[in-house]
Amino acid sequence: MSAGAKKNIISEADWAFFIYLTGITHVKLYVKLAALVFYIAYVIYNKYATGKLQGFSKFYFLMPVLGTISAFVNGSFQADGYWFSYVNSVLEWLLAGVGSYLLFIAIINIPRSKLIASVKLFFLLNALVSFGELAVMMVQSGQLVPYWYWEPTEYFGGSTGDHVKGILNNISITNAMVNAIGVVFFVYINEIKWASLCVLILLLCTSNVTLILLIVLLALMILLVRSGIIRKNILITLLIIGLVYPFLSLNNIKYVARVYDVELEKKEEAKKEQFETQQKQKVNVSGRVIDYLNYNNNANKALYQSEAYKYRLPLNDTILLSYKDELKYIGAFGSVESRSNSNMHMEPDSLKKLITRWYGLPYERTPLSKDAGLVKIFTMKQTLYYLAQSKKHLIFGAGMGNFSSKQAIKSTGLGLQGSYPQKYIYVSPDFLRYHLYSLLYVFSMPISEHSVINMPDTVYNQIGGEYGLMGIAAFLLFYVGYMIRNFKKMHVGRYIAFMAMLFFGFEYWFEMLSLTIFVELIIMLDIFGFEDGRTA
Repeated sequence: MSAGAKKNIISEADWAFFIYLTGITHVKLYVKLAALVFYIAYVIYNKYATGKLQGFSKFYFLMPVLGTISAFVNGSFQADGYWFSYVNSVLEWLLAGVGSYLLFIAIINIPRSKLIASVKLFFLLNALVSFGELAVMMVQSGQLVPYWYWEPTEYFGGSTGDHVKGILNNISITNAMVNAIGVVFFVYINEIKWASLCVLILLLCTSNVTLILLIVLLALMILLVRSGIIRKNILITLLIIGLVYPFLSLNNIKYVARVYDVELEKKEEAKKEQFETQQKQKVNVSGRVIDYLNYNNNANKALYQSEAYKYRLPLNDTILLSYKDELKYIGAFGSVESRSNSNMHMEPDSLKKLITRWYGLPYERTPLSKDAGLVKIFTMKQTLYYLAQSKKHLIFGAGMGNFSSKQAIKSTGLGLQGSYPQKYIYVSPDFLRYHLYSLLYVFSMPISEHSVINMPDTVYNQIGGEYGLMGIAAFLLFYVGYMIRNFKKMHVGRYIAFMAMLFFGFEYWFEMLSLTIFVELIIMLDIFGFEDGRTA
C-alpha cells in the first residue's frame, strides 16, 4: 500500500465519524459511551439533519420494553441482585439503538466517499494493531511463525490466532468476523487491495468457522452476481485464502479433521454405551431416584433417558450454600481458576467437581458427557425444550439476563465476560439449569475444545430463551423485516445481511456492539448512501 494511498485516505476520511466508529466498536463500555457522547455532541454542533427511526433502532429500543415485561412476568425483580443485571441489560439495548441511529444520521449527512474512506481507515488501523500483536507473539515465543510452535500451555500454535484482537480489543472471532464483512464489502465495490488486507487479518485470527462461512458466501456470490469484475475479485480472494491458510493453520486443519473423527467416535460409543454397574450411585432427578445398579429397570431407564433430564439439569438440593453464595465465594477466592495453565481461565478438574456438586450428578453422567453432537447444537435444543415447557416460557421467555446472554454470564462473576461487582452477583435458576451447565462443561474440556462451535453464545439463543415469541416476533418484524422491506434497494447489503444471519449463530452480537455496527452501516449505506450527502 503506497504512501500516497494512505495520505488520500487520511485526507478523505471524515475524522469525527472514524473516531465514533473506532470507539463504538471497542470492547470497553466506557469507550463506547465516550464515543457516543462525542458523536452526539458533534452532530448537534454541526446541525446535522435527522430523520425517523429506522428498523434497526426500533428493534433495539423495543427489546428492553419486552425484556421488562418478561422479567416482571417471571418475578425476576424480587430476586436479590437482579436489578443491577437488569439495568446493565437495558443500557446495552439503549446503547445499540442510539448507536445504530447515529450511523443513519452520518449516512444521510456525509458523502458516501468520505464514509467509505473512514471505513478504510478503520480497517487499516485495525490491521496495524493486529500485525503489532503478531509481532509481540513472535518475540514472546522466539519463533518467526508462532502458529507452528507448540508448548505446554498451548498459548501459541493453534491458539496463536486467539490473541489477534485488533483495535476492537475483543475476542479474536470478533476481529475475524468484522474483517469477513470487510472482505465482502470491498470485493463488491471493487477495492481488491482492501479486501486482501481484510482477508489476511481474518486468516491471522485462524477462525475456522468464520473462514468456512466466508468461503460459502463467496461461492454463492460467484453464482449470483453478474459482474465479471466482482467474480474476478472473488477468485483472487479465494486464491489468497488457498495460499495463506495452509501456511498459518496446519494445526487448525488437523483440528477440523479431528473434530469430525471425534464426532464419529462419539456416535459409535453412544450406540454401544453400557452403564457401569461397579458402584451404586443414586441421583435425584425431577423428584425421583435413579439407581444406577438397577438401570435396566424399565422405569429408571425411561426416566434417565427422558428429555427432562437431557436438557434441563437437576439442582442438588443437598448443597449447603446457595448457588449465588458459592459464586461469590468462587469470585473472592478464585477456587476454580486455573493454576496449571496460564492460557486457561478455569481449571477443568475444579469445574468437573463443581458440576458434580451443583447438579448432584457424577460429571461422567451429565448429559453432554454422552451427547454425540456439537455443544452449540445441544444448547439450541435446550432453548427449544425450555420454550416448549409452558405457555409462559414460550410467550415471554425467561427475562433479560436470565437464560442465555452476555449479561447472564457476566452476572455470575466468573469473569468470562469481564469483571462484575461481587455484591451484585446474580444467577437465575433457568440459566443455572440450562446454558450455564453447558458453558461450564465446555470449559472443563481440553483447551482445544474451547471453540465457538462449542459455546451457547448465539443471538438466537438469547432472543428465544430470554424474550420468547415476543422477542422472536420483534426480531423478525423490525430487524430482519427491515432488510426484507428494503431488499430491492440493497446491493452488497444483501450478501452482508445473509452473512449476518449466519454469524448471529456464534455470539451475543447485539450486546457486543461491534459486528452489528458494520452490518447496519453497510446495509444503510446501500439504502441511503448518497454521494453528495443529501438527506433521504
